Amino acid sequence: MSLQDTIIHYTSDELIRLSVAQTRGITETARKRHNLSPVACAALGRAMTGALLLAGDYKNHEGVSLKFDGDGPLGAVHVDAFDTNKVRGYVDHPQVDLPLKANGKLDVGGAVGQHGQLTVTRFTPEKTTYTSQADLVSGEIAEDLAYYLLTSEQIPSTISLGVLVDRDYTIAASGGFLVQALPGASDEALSRVEANITQIGPITSFLQDHPTGEELAGIILGGMHYKELFRQPVFWQCTCSKARIERVLLSLRDSDKQDLLSDPQVEMTCHYCGAKYVISHDELAALFAKQRKGS
Repeated sequence: MSLQDTIIHYTSDELIRLSVAQTRGITETARKRHNLSPVACAALGRAMTGALLLAGDYKNHEGVSLKFDGDGPLGAVHVDAFDTNKVRGYVDHPQVDLPLKANGKLDVGGAVGQHGQLTVTRFTPEKTTYTSQADLVSGEIAEDLAYYLLTSEQIPSTISLGVLVDRDYTIAASGGFLVQALPGASDEALSRVEANITQIGPITSFLQDHPTGEELAGIILGGMHYKELFRQPVFWQCTCSKARIERVLLSLRDSDKQDLLSDPQVEMTCHYCGAKYVISHDELAALFAKQRKGS
């Protein structure tokens, strides 16, 4: 039986907040849909997990969009998390391959690039969307998100993200955690958490041995009084549809619409999920005619 991807939120009496995500299935779905190279898969898997961890306001169905736009050969990494538990994503150049680093790890930082910007957009159905940016510091995804949280949202955070690609290129492990100090947290509590985190080791190795990731809470919040707040399954899901594609076509200039009508059909592919939508000439003509009648 396959393991359900999950995110779990915890809080401690010492004012420490922890979120843990297991995203192996999501990352495997992205790998298949985009035919990702191992390093591209590691970058996108980390970014999708990071977006789910940042979208922590589950009561208000928060969404988070991330764009890691570095100077590496991978191009930009694009991720959308919405309703706090659904995510999609793609990279500009999914087939990029780089030599392993000296320690045998995938060179995500080299693929993304160490110079560029991370753009973060937060949104909920009821509140105003806001966007902020921070410089990339390593291209390794987790470090860039931690730097963003510190500089743009003034939240000291520890975030660990990892993707382990097996020899047959399938995903052996994917997930991570986010630890944040709530207002009033003591230096003693923060020091304890930092010491506890050193016991975990590489996050991918830990998740390979403990697939659900639930044991992380007992380690990170060890010696503290903590409780589980909320857990929910997380899914790969795209928001594209034929209706959305039609709305895009209806928004085109009249000259562009005429150009499209000179072709036997229109084919459009969603960047995020790879779904292809084909609209015949007759369907398109009827769509534009209906718009003219309604205007």
